[in-house]
Amino acid sequence: MKVYGKQQGFGIIRKRLALHPDGNIKHRGFRCEFGGHYEPKKQVNIHNHHNCKSKRQGCEWHANVNCPRNTRQITLTTLNNTHNHLLHPNTGKYAPIYRTISKDILNEIQFFTEHGNLSIGTQRKLLKAKFPTTFINDCDLTNAIRKFKTHHDETQDASRLLTTLIDRKAHDPEWVVEFELDNENRLTRLFWMSPAQVILWLEYHDVILNDNTAKTNRYQMPLSLFLVVDNNTRSRLVAQALVSDETTESYTWILECTKKATMAEPLVFVTDADPAADAAVCQIYESTYQIHCIFHISENLPKNLKSKLHDQYESFVHDFFLCRNSLCEENFYEQWSKLTEKYNNVKDYLMRALYPSRQAWARAFTSKTFTAGIQTTSRVEGLNNIIKRMLTANSTLCDLVSALDSRLQAEAEWNRFLNIALCHPVWESHQSAMTFSLTLTNK
Repeated sequence: MKVYGKQQGFGIIRKRLALHPDGNIKHRGFRCEFGGHYEPKKQVNIHNHHNCKSKRQGCEWHANVNCPRNTRQITLTTLNNTHNHLLHPNTGKYAPIYRTISKDILNEIQFFTEHGNLSIGTQRKLLKAKFPTTFINDCDLTNAIRKFKTHHDETQDASRLLTTLIDRKAHDPEWVVEFELDNENRLTRLFWMSPAQVILWLEYHDVILNDNTAKTNRYQMPLSLFLVVDNNTRSRLVAQALVSDETTESYTWILECTKKATMAEPLVFVTDADPAADAAVCQIYESTYQIHCIFHISENLPKNLKSKLHDQYESFVHDFFLCRNSLCEENFYEQWSKLTEKYNNVKDYLMRALYPSRQAWARAFTSKTFTAGIQTTSRVEGLNNIIKRMLTANSTLCDLVSALDSRLQAEAEWNRFLNIALCHPVWESHQSAMTFSLTLTNK
């Protein structure tokens, strides 16, 4: 019947069913997918009503078949071959009742979704390359992706995460796990460091970068990441935290956790110039020199000054960075005085938002301290981008921790690779000599 419906250009659905005592089919009824009429199930409360459309339009096509008990012969007993709608030759390709995705394709979609977090566009290209003769409707592909993105065990997500981290600490006491719950036993703050991260912090705490990122979990908890630069100039993740807000109290709690875990304050701490973070750093890291990300500062300039300066904005940016890049304090103050006089209509913002923190962003002051050449939090932003590629805004906390674990493992593997490569300089020289010799031979 399905093949017949595809050939004729309409969808056939199964209706009535009667069985023999032995379980075999005795009677089966079929009708057109447009048959019958929609019967709304209205409730008394109008707020619970759900207005929807239906494709049912009373098509009279139907067929009945019988299969006697002691024979395998199927008999067509009824056939009403009339329709009240047009028949389309492409129904077999586009009708919902005929659109099914094979098991092999579903397995590929599941693999792409769970292990690659690939978008629908990327998955469509990969599936088309692997199954060139199969048509997959976009809505069916979207539904399949959404199905595999849905977690079957999403209850007690925070509880399962805490259990996992506490178990790690029980097996290895050098793990650092700190958390806070509210009055309703909901997770509000979480901080953790692995033993390897603690060692990295102690070894490379000269310059530490910190930044927060959003949209990494379904609970909208900001993720705070701490990075260092190792001896191979590679970024290394040394601590992470989840908090419910970005207030001074939350930043203070995170920094206290880092200080308690490592007993070492960073010599230089690079942030995005968040006032709440600055206040927390002054309280906890008393001897730390703060650096403000110049990129975030430059991003705030057009938001606050472009509407006031109009055509003068481009020249202001040139003069501002000329002042900022001054290496001599006297030259900086001289350039700053000229800047505030020339652009008097934005003097209030400059003196209120930038001048008090000048030692954190002006080269005349930051150049006197070892910063490893770091002037922005772009390393943390890059890591944020890598993590978000593995997650979605609907990811669970367990998914987030798994993504961070994968990143830490990748960093460790790359560091081991570099150490092995740097231990074989003789092989590199020998390879260069061979290349030079072969070049001369060819000539």
